[in-house]
Amino acid sequence: MEVRDWIILALIILFSLIYWYRGRSRRIAGEKPAKTNAKVRAMLEEAGYEIVKAKPTVKVRMDIDDKQHPFELKSDYLVTKNGRKYLVRIRRDGKQARFQSKMWRSSLIRDVLAFQTAGILILNTEKETLHQIRFRI
Repeated sequence: MEVRDWIILALIILFSLIYWYRGRSRRIAGEKPAKTNAKVRAMLEEAGYEIVKAKPTVKVRMDIDDKQHPFELKSDYLVTKNGRKYLVRIRRDGKQARFQSKMWRSSLIRDVLAFQTAGILILNTEKETLHQIRFRI
């Protein structure tokens, strides 16, 4: 193969990767970040996160006996930090939460896997706390 052939091959691979990555990120719908709560925005930016989408949603299709059942999974925010994506869940109550409990674990890991993020952030606006939760599988 000549140099020209290698350049053409590299361009084809590059465009394929760009097409794949853009299609993957478009899978998550949501509102523009401008429509966010000022307190939430300030807390996230202070911690070094950038809001990508507000109210992100992922469409999921479940097949039961060849019958389709579509539904949507929703969260509060999608943010990035150091090139990694995180979901944000807002807690508005002042109650203490045990994130390692079965109920929380199942819900959190479901969202992390569905949205294909590095983890999830739990933001309590009353207590002004931010917890980062990551799963290693």
